Amino acid sequence: MSVINDEQKIQIVITGGTIDSFYDTEQCTTVCHKKTAIPEFLMKFAKISKDEFELFPVCMKDSRDIGTKEIQEVSNAIINSNCAHHIVTHGTFTLFESARKLMALLPDDHGRVIVFTGAMWPLVGFSPNDAGFNLGSAFIAARLAEPGVYVAFNGKLYLPNDLEGLH
Repeated sequence: MSVINDEQKIQIVITGGTIDSFYDTEQCTTVCHKKTAIPEFLMKFAKISKDEFELFPVCMKDSRDIGTKEIQEVSNAIINSNCAHHIVTHGTFTLFESARKLMALLPDDHGRVIVFTGAMWPLVGFSPNDAGFNLGSAFIAARLAEPGVYVAFNGKLYLPNDLEGLH
């Protein structure tokens, strides 16, 4: 077993969204957990050990409630991290918009791989769902893509300015 250094470690920046939600039957919609379920899922089901990633929770919000303040916090988390590879979990409503906003905040020569991902169904409590697949796709992309900002969704890797997005 090899030791994971910061260059290989993936920072996971948590912002909430459906991927990190549960279905509330009274409200008839998904609601973000108070605390992320992603690390437990990664360790239990994807067999990704805790030393392969570092967690940075920014918020647990529906993406329609994520504004400039939260995107600035995501940017700060990435820039201040020793990791070169990053995944941002995010709701799907404003996924591409947030990726574009982050891209505008970063210097052109940031040298980091940043992959946004989300899901149409929650990671926990729905089976089958797209959440684990999208999260796994984001891990592969974060490990293999060239520096830049991307969106991993449904087995595809998009650029933030791609028009087809999730439509």
